[in-house]
Amino acid sequence: MDNTIKMITVDDEYLIRNLIKNCISWSDLGVDIIGEASNSEEAIKLIESNKPNIILTDICMPSADGLDMSKYVLEKYPDIKIVVITGYDEFEYAKRAIKVGVSDFILKPIDDDELKNTIVRLKENIIKEKLKEKDYKQIKDRIDIFGSIIDLKQNYESEDKSLNIDEIKKFILKNISNPELSLKLLSELFYVNSSYLSRIFKLKTGMNFSEYVIGVKMKIAIDMINNSDAKSCEIAKKIGISDVNYFSVCFKKYTGHSMKEYKKLKEQVKSLGKDSSKFFQTESLFS
Repeated sequence: MDNTIKMITVDDEYLIRNLIKNCISWSDLGVDIIGEASNSEEAIKLIESNKPNIILTDICMPSADGLDMSKYVLEKYPDIKIVVITGYDEFEYAKRAIKVGVSDFILKPIDDDELKNTIVRLKENIIKEKLKEKDYKQIKDRIDIFGSIIDLKQNYESEDKSLNIDEIKKFILKNISNPELSLKLLSELFYVNSSYLSRIFKLKTGMNFSEYVIGVKMKIAIDMINNSDAKSCEIAKKIGISDVNYFSVCFKKYTGHSMKEYKKLKEQVKSLGKDSSKFFQTESLFS
């Protein structure tokens, strides 16, 4: 992943824009100033064509001020970080900035170290957000794999036409990260009595609802371990378990190994030149 971030400066005074551009060695910080604008209209065109990560803008400018521009930008591009430059006599503007949702503001005259530290901090936050987004995309991309692991297309001899268990299983899979996922929630969403749902679910899957959900969570956890370096707390959160200790207990009960033991076994298999993900996808775990 490219850790260089893109920034634009917006100020109606050329000297200020030039000062910002030259007061810090931005390239050493992994920051690329991709453009500058003298007013809000120019800035919005620049933003829409280049999608910067950070906008550094003055508040007082001709036509629309920096905060009106910021409000427009954040409504359209909520991931962009905006830092506004303000003076001591513009406190009301600063209060508006907070309401608009800007990431930070810097007082005039601009202090080089304060500017540098602010941008570095925002860059770190942006990188963390990118990593989370990448991680989420990987999990989303694997949803079809999870579906095949969990076997969503079973054939039942006595299919209840009023209750589609396959749809319920798909719903469980798509909402597995929701800690509120429960038999009661599903019974309300599918307009059936919870006792009836519980009985039919057990009849058609061979498991009660809670056993099935835990099984899905553990299969996804195993898949994540086999295909990422995610930590226990990260895996637990993604499968809707808020208590990491409870996740560890469930994992050991399901696999017969603690997370540490499981990862060690995976590395041992990998060192033998075998595909660890295939090795651990045994029938006892994924049937």
